[in-house]
Amino acid sequence: MALRVLLVICFSYLPAAVSAEEPEIQLQLNPFIYQRQITRLSKQGFTATDLSVYAGQRSERFALMGIKQPESKDWRALHGLDEKQLESRLKQHAAEGFHPQVISGYEKRGEPRFAVILKKSAEASPVLKHSLSGAQLQDTLKSLQEEGYAPSQLDGYTIDNQTFHAGIWKKQGETAWEATCQIPSSQFQATFDDYTSKGFRLVDLSGYGENGTAVYHAIWSKAAGPSWKSQFHLTPDQFQQANKERLAEQYELTSLDAYSLNDQPFFTGIWEKISPEKRIELPLWKSPDAIPMTGLDQKEFASLDESIKDFMMLHNPPGMAVAVSYRGRLVYARGFGYADKETEELVQPDSQFRIASLSKPITAVAILKLVEQGKLQLDSRVFDVLKQYQRLLIQKNVDPRLKDITIQQLLNHTAGWDSKDSFDPMFRSVTFAEQLGKPSPVDSDDIIRIMLEQPLDFKPGERFAYSNFGYCLLGRIIEEVSGQTYEDYIQQAICEPLHMSETQLGKTLLEGRSEKEVKYHSPLQGSSVFAANLREQVPSPYGAWNLEAMDANGGWISSAPDLVRFATAFNIPDRCPLLKATTISKMLERPPGRAGFDENGEPKATYYACGWMVRPIDTAGNSNQWHTGSLEGTSTLLVRRLDRINWAILFNKRNGVDDKRLSSLIDAPMHTWMNRIERWPAKDQFKQK
Repeated sequence: MALRVLLVICFSYLPAAVSAEEPEIQLQLNPFIYQRQITRLSKQGFTATDLSVYAGQRSERFALMGIKQPESKDWRALHGLDEKQLESRLKQHAAEGFHPQVISGYEKRGEPRFAVILKKSAEASPVLKHSLSGAQLQDTLKSLQEEGYAPSQLDGYTIDNQTFHAGIWKKQGETAWEATCQIPSSQFQATFDDYTSKGFRLVDLSGYGENGTAVYHAIWSKAAGPSWKSQFHLTPDQFQQANKERLAEQYELTSLDAYSLNDQPFFTGIWEKISPEKRIELPLWKSPDAIPMTGLDQKEFASLDESIKDFMMLHNPPGMAVAVSYRGRLVYARGFGYADKETEELVQPDSQFRIASLSKPITAVAILKLVEQGKLQLDSRVFDVLKQYQRLLIQKNVDPRLKDITIQQLLNHTAGWDSKDSFDPMFRSVTFAEQLGKPSPVDSDDIIRIMLEQPLDFKPGERFAYSNFGYCLLGRIIEEVSGQTYEDYIQQAICEPLHMSETQLGKTLLEGRSEKEVKYHSPLQGSSVFAANLREQVPSPYGAWNLEAMDANGGWISSAPDLVRFATAFNIPDRCPLLKATTISKMLERPPGRAGFDENGEPKATYYACGWMVRPIDTAGNSNQWHTGSLEGTSTLLVRRLDRINWAILFNKRNGVDDKRLSSLIDAPMHTWMNRIERWPAKDQFKQK
């Protein structure tokens, strides 16, 4: 297998001194030498931090890593334990305050054996599981997640040609994590590209041999950390050379794993940037009064101004824009903080932001407008409209259910694609380009052609599963039926009638930034998907994915007032300038089956209609509607309330200090703040243009 170098992800920090001792690494120790090395490390003030056991030609072999640390006596290393001995020793050492940090399973004379590293810790006791089948591992991941545990380390091993798995789980905080398990080496790069494009960092990577193929477990986290690199399937010589190169680049090994394939040892590693300092992100705002505001100052909204600034103090976004309409009037439009924190350019009320998935309601309305015009029907089959792909659908091994997908199902996210079960194709530019033998990034047509070769994740119409790809197809339907580009049709059919002059499709790269557009701030870097600097490290919002290919599902930039214009258009259905009242009713209709009803047949409290999340308020059909958007460097929210109070909130950062989406964090408080407003200004800022 070719040597593969994976991404680097970077963060910003506040200085604090740390040790930068170079780790000691031993890759091919027999059991006797391994024990001697463990004794030596302990005597010389080292702590064993990682180990992996794999099959050798005569006996098992050990890969070991140790780091010199002040509290070097507070650890234990055990090996050669059978299942009963493992359980007994874990219980014994737990009574002394030692908990497992690493586990490695291996075969000895046809029986399972285990090696572990334990460390003295006051943290909550971790959960260690072993001897799990593949299905049991998946069940364990799910059940322990429900109990609040995240995996810190996973391991695969083979006993008598049967694969088993072990792992250690620890109580998790708010940080998002995912585990991708049992991934063949041929698919690992695609999995890697998928997760790093979403802002995940690789925190554990382990391999094992199965049927002559290397297979990997990977744990991904969105916790902050230093820059990192990873390489896999390295021979011993390649690994030593890679480690030498990483050290020259000021990276040190933090995670090590070994496995045997066809009687040859191979290694994986994760390296993190060595730095004389650890840093945490500096608070941007010293006080609420230090946060600059732009837009009309109105005494009626003094409490809202203060609440927003308090929110910014807590969650530290560089900038945000907020617009509110009341009974059809734009009564509030303000910018807060910086459009670009480096230059201290201010956010203006009409600053443009990437709106990400707020693009979906726009796409849905365009589809419904074509339906009104008699150019489409909601029950039309997608690939009866997109005839250019019909030849692909008759190829062997193509999922026959693809032919049955309807436009209605695309709108409702019930078409059969579930990125949680497979992947999100909108973030696989490099992998798809390699499959097609063309320069990266791919366009929407390429993505569709690749996806027609993939099986669906479920039967169309069976259930709801949010799908960016489904809305990509809707964009192509708009082009096919209207005879215009997607952007031109949206501008003509929606933006121009509503005077949405700050709404246009965005560009990926920083040099394509629009004149009124904010700069997107993220602590993450990612691997470029553009051929000119392919896989070089770039700021994640500016090249780690291709915004142009996401037009209909997430590619627009807009201002908060423009989005409120869009939301307000549906306030009085009989006077809507875009759609008829009957079509608006259809737009907000509850979908059938499991998308709109629970397993007992009861209506769900909220559901996804056509481009909108809907929360029914009463049995008369009244409801609140909303949508959120999220990309690295961006978080957005658009809300339509029954009382005809609508608002748009746009951030140029994705997460708050607790790693939750800023749009989610502000959603409930904003309802509270709106309910406190006692007097609404008579002035209509829509009419200022």
